[in-house]
Amino acid sequence: MHGACRRTVDCVPQATESSRAVESPREAAVDLLTQLISLSRRSRSFSTAVAHQCGLQPSQVNLLFSLYRASECRVAALAEQQLVDPSVASRQIAGLEKEGLLSRRPDPEDGRASLVSLTDAGLARLKQVRELHMGAMAQAVAGWPAERIHHLAQDLEELIGNAEHAYQSLAAPVDDAGTSRAGASSSGDQPAKDLSGDQPAHELMKELS
Repeated sequence: MHGACRRTVDCVPQATESSRAVESPREAAVDLLTQLISLSRRSRSFSTAVAHQCGLQPSQVNLLFSLYRASECRVAALAEQQLVDPSVASRQIAGLEKEGLLSRRPDPEDGRASLVSLTDAGLARLKQVRELHMGAMAQAVAGWPAERIHHLAQDLEELIGNAEHAYQSLAAPVDDAGTSRAGASSSGDQPAKDLSGDQPAHELMKELS
């Protein structure tokens, strides 16, 4: 009898990490955060692979997307958008200009500055980047019904908006005492700058067709 009882206990299926019941919304949020971190890491490697396939560095792709958005832009403004030193932006621009992906002309309002814009070849390269991303994503969701894909996109859009609001206090300015001044916008503080270098790519991916 003792042995039978012991065998019964041993035969009870053990809960696995993937099958265990979620105990609380907070625990579910931890699981979600874990997957988002994993996705973020892989997304960077995906973007790097696509950029290299197109003969570019990820930073160059972002710069080209910024120019696509602005049509024409000063070097200093591009450097600010990319959060890099103007000398770094100048080197990137020189390399892309050498490849014929962008062009420069004197700024009529400031003879010391120049205006940078995409060439037809640069636009074609961006479309190549888009097509590689879209092809890989289509393969990733192959077999999914369109409704499931649409719902996932909607859920992610809502999550991103909620996360931006939730994390806003963490990006608030810090005073001399080391105290975060969240919600200090009424005192004239500027909101935290978006540090996502991939932001232009995300916003414009659907426009390049």
